[in-house]
Amino acid sequence: MSEKEEVLRQISEIKNHLVDKQHFFPYNYNACYIWSIIGLILTLTMPLTYGYGVLVGTVAVFLLMSFGFIAEGMMTKKVNESYDIDDCTSKQEFISKSFMMISFFLIAISAVLVTYQLYIPLYLSWLALISFGYFLVGFVVNVKNFKIMAQFNIYLSVLLLIIAIFTDNLEGNESVLFRVVQVALLLGLTIFPAIIAWQQKKEEACSV
Repeated sequence: MSEKEEVLRQISEIKNHLVDKQHFFPYNYNACYIWSIIGLILTLTMPLTYGYGVLVGTVAVFLLMSFGFIAEGMMTKKVNESYDIDDCTSKQEFISKSFMMISFFLIAISAVLVTYQLYIPLYLSWLALISFGYFLVGFVVNVKNFKIMAQFNIYLSVLLLIIAIFTDNLEGNESVLFRVVQVALLLGLTIFPAIIAWQQKKEEACSV
C-alpha cells in the first residue's frame, strides 16, 4: 500500500468515527434549485396540462415530480460519497419518504379538484403541503429560514383560501384571485427556497 493510499484510508477511518451515519444529514442545496424550477413549471402549466384532460395532467405532474426525486437522489448520493456514506441516513430516508407521500397525495387530490375546476384550492393545497415538507427539512437540518418560510406559506394559503370561500372564487383559473394565488406559489415554492438554498451554500462556503 502506497503512502497516499494509507493516508486516504486513515482519513476514511476518521470520518467513520466522527460521522454518525444514522443521524447525520448532509444536504445538497442544489436540489432546492431543481425543485424551484419544477415549482415554476407546475405553477405556470398546471391549468394548461389539466386542460387536455385529468389523465394527461396527472401523468405530466407525476413525471415531473419523479424527475425531481431522481435528481435529488443522485445529488444526495454524491454528497454522501464525500462522507463515505454508502446508503442514505435515517434522516434522509425520513425526509425523502415524507416528501414522496405528500407528493403522491397532492397528485391524487389534484385529480379530484381539477375535475370540479377548483384550481385555487388545488394550488393552495400544493403551497401548504409542500411547505410543510420544507418545514420538516428545516427542522431536521436545523435551518431556521426554511421553518419561517414554511410557516409563512401555510398561513398565507389558509388566508387566501378563506378569501376565496367568502368571495366565491374557488372555481376557474381566470380570476384576479387566481393570479394572486399563482404569485404566492411562485414566491413560496420557487423564489424563497432558492434564496434560502443560496444563503446556506454561501454560509457553508464561508465556514470551510
